[in-house]
Order: sequence, then C-alpha cells, then structure tokens
Amino acid sequence: MFSLELIHKEKNGFGDMYYYIRDENGVMSRVYEGDLEEFLKKKGVPLLKEGVPFIYPQKSKR
Repeated sequence: MFSLELIHKEKNGFGDMYYYIRDENGVMSRVYEGDLEEFLKKKGVPLLKEGVPFIYPQKSKR
C-alpha cells in the first residue's frame, strides 16, 4: 500500500493552512488544506502518518 507522511504544516500570510507531505519515494509535495482530501484520494491513501523532516548537515565554510 502506498504511504504518505505529514512532514510539516503551517499557515501562510493569508491564513491558509498548507501541508508538506512526503511519499514513499521521498518526493515532497506542498498541499493546501482545501486540496488535501482530493490529493489523498488521488494517491489512494486514507490517512497521513506523522513523519520526521530530513535534517541536512550544513557545509563547512573552509
């Protein structure tokens, strides 16, 4: 079964909620709250599971 992880959610300056969602291939999508249900149906997933954001190491400035 296809899985999606909720990485982060926040509101923009207009008060709209949007979600950062990562699929099992590591592809990240930004989905607005009004489009979330349609996005989940399109992917064939009933629920989002909580995920953890990737932390990328900072490059040294040497």
